[in-house]
Amino acid sequence: MTFESAMRRFKLRMKKRMYKLNKKRWLAENQSDLQYFEEKLLYSMPETLQLVAQGKSLARFGDGEITLMDGDDIDFQKSSPELALELENILKNQDEKLLVCLPTMLTACDDDEANWWLKFWYVRWKDLKQKLSFEHSYGHSMVTRPDFFIMYPEQAVQAWKSIWQNRKTVLITGEGSKLNLEHTLFNNVSARQIIYSKATNAYADAERIIAEVQKNTAEQNCLILIALGPTGTVLAKRFSDLGYQALDIGHITSSYDAAFQQKAG
Repeated sequence: MTFESAMRRFKLRMKKRMYKLNKKRWLAENQSDLQYFEEKLLYSMPETLQLVAQGKSLARFGDGEITLMDGDDIDFQKSSPELALELENILKNQDEKLLVCLPTMLTACDDDEANWWLKFWYVRWKDLKQKLSFEHSYGHSMVTRPDFFIMYPEQAVQAWKSIWQNRKTVLITGEGSKLNLEHTLFNNVSARQIIYSKATNAYADAERIIAEVQKNTAEQNCLILIALGPTGTVLAKRFSDLGYQALDIGHITSSYDAAFQQKAG
């Protein structure tokens, strides 16, 4: 670790520790920007899935992608200038075939979730804001998280399953992934191929994955579903550029299970 990166980590830790003291002042200074973005520039979760149903690919930014874009590591992916630049370029995407998604700003399925994101934005909003276009609309990253299944239970399930109804699919995920490939969400696909990548630092494996899909998939009308952390965001863009519809679905099956278990409880 370089001295510069060590100092950055130290400053981030200190900033997180100051959150409770600075929360009210920071929120007073930034709430209008956050609220404007969420209300005017962020599609709702149902609207996001409607656009996917029309054929758009889906590249989602969550806390991990935003952290990596800032040059900081996350648990299962080391940061690099190349990855940070590619993520930033995806965030600036102008291709109509790809819907770039961002997470919630102020609204979530419960207070704990809302407070978690508020603390995250306290640390990351200043840097992210400089990279955003306030003249461009973004999809909602929470369409693959429990929030969607909690807030729109029947609609969420129907919307997702209708997208891959009777379609040939390629599922890309990491070794030991939490994605349940036998889940009821996927019981209406017509056929599927599974490609495994590395559980950690999968970004280095992106080119191999693309080559394997191109080698084994003759039809570009198959649907590519990716659960591979920040590399899923990268691959969604790269596959979209190659003419595929590619969806960064994250751990959607775990989100479904968590939401419906909470509802049952």
